[in-house]
Amino acid sequence: MIQSIQQGLLAEGIKVPLTRLCAWFGVPRRTVYYRAAKAVPKVDPRFAEPIKAMIEQEPSFGYRTVAWLLGFNKNTVQRVFQLKGWQVRRRPVGMRPRIEAIPSVATGSN
Repeated sequence: MIQSIQQGLLAEGIKVPLTRLCAWFGVPRRTVYYRAAKAVPKVDPRFAEPIKAMIEQEPSFGYRTVAWLLGFNKNTVQRVFQLKGWQVRRRPVGMRPRIEAIPSVATGSN
């Protein structure tokens, strides 16, 4: 922004140093020269496609289960889940497996 203002003033024939413009607007010079170095994270399709197919088939599977079944690293699968915004959908209450009560075989011995 500061550099575009400087270019505009220069086009009008007014030469103002960058340091003075920064002082006028209260912006540090370091901020003017800053360029973001980190790239936008990308998702590799060779990971995303099988993961998407797996969670469409079984929406209740989490990233650990998907990673184990596909043979991928769980950190990679978790990162794909985060970047794509995929959320694990919980099973309905009636679909959860129930644990049957088994009578105890322990005997009291004195």
